[in-house]
Amino acid sequence: PKAYTPQIVSIGPLHKARDAGKEDIIFESMEELKVKYLKAFLNRTQIPMGTFVVTLQALEDKIRSCYAVRIKYNSDDFLKMILIDACFIIELFLRYHTYEDWQGKDPVLLKDWMQMQIGEDLRLLENQLPFFVLEQLYNLAGMNQEFPSFLQISFNCLKHVGYGTTSCPTESPKHFTDLMRTSIISSSKFVLREQEECKGIKHVYSASQLREAGLKFKVSPNENECLLDLTYSNEGVLTMPMLNIGDDSEMFFRNIVAFEHCHLSDHTNIITQYQKILDFLINTEKDVNVLVDNKIIVNWMGDANKVATMVNNLDSNLAVPRFNSHYYSLCNSLNDFYENPRNKYKAIFIHEYFNTPWKIASTVAAIVLLLLTLIQTICSIISLF
Repeated sequence: PKAYTPQIVSIGPLHKARDAGKEDIIFESMEELKVKYLKAFLNRTQIPMGTFVVTLQALEDKIRSCYAVRIKYNSDDFLKMILIDACFIIELFLRYHTYEDWQGKDPVLLKDWMQMQIGEDLRLLENQLPFFVLEQLYNLAGMNQEFPSFLQISFNCLKHVGYGTTSCPTESPKHFTDLMRTSIISSSKFVLREQEECKGIKHVYSASQLREAGLKFKVSPNENECLLDLTYSNEGVLTMPMLNIGDDSEMFFRNIVAFEHCHLSDHTNIITQYQKILDFLINTEKDVNVLVDNKIIVNWMGDANKVATMVNNLDSNLAVPRFNSHYYSLCNSLNDFYENPRNKYKAIFIHEYFNTPWKIASTVAAIVLLLLTLIQTICSIISLF
């Protein structure tokens, strides 16, 4: 549950309704801070609050329909909550965009831990406002004339460079969770085709098994390459972008996968497909260590077993996804490589005779001795004639 629950700032009706009646000093303080941000935003825009309220009134039914459950707030309370939360987010992003002007003044920007935690809370699937609401209020206030688009400014504030989110999507997302997902996809060099046939894969050998069969793992040379861009070469090399795994990784992946699992088709659940391949490759800490040794995984959790447990638990209660043609081909290539007897024997030979300097030296010495013995034998035979 912690992976879906905001820690310090509640946005929208879902967690507000659940947390109603609870006494929490942090949440109460954040609600007070939101009101201060609302006042600052109104002061910035010099637009009467009534103008924003009228806009939200026209959108109320559409906003309510974005939530999976019936919202029990009456119209006034609902619109008040939406307005306060929306203006808080917009003002926060504007201050982050002009960081130097607010450094040392803004209560959020004063504390790195608060910036980080609010960013994590804003990525949670159940802690969202529809993106069109934020975008419409932002444009209504004329902020798009003075600052970048709200899409760009949101991406700049929430992007997670550790997952290769280097490109801002071109189309507006449904919400910030979807923004994180689409920013990863738009950073990928692979083109997703909506009508592409997706196929099932039941099993892929683990990283340690593949290594024992002779497969080489290689990290992508570009540190910021999109995590989706896995490639396999016929020479038996699997190239994967670097993946930073820390305490926030489970929250990040769970929320995006939950969104894809509930709302999207086989053609577009690309993060779920990637996560499943990761789950195939990692079964134990031994598999994690293979990827860490090859600099594919940067383990900020410290414990390889924690990483293995986290990756395996991400797959709990989820149907196995069907894979796009690129991932389907890659998975089959990995399985074919492992099941090829020649690769296994070659790997065993290298492991037994060439995996350490001493073994290499002794093997070379044995080969030289064998050759000298053979030459001596041939010379002895020749001398008889």
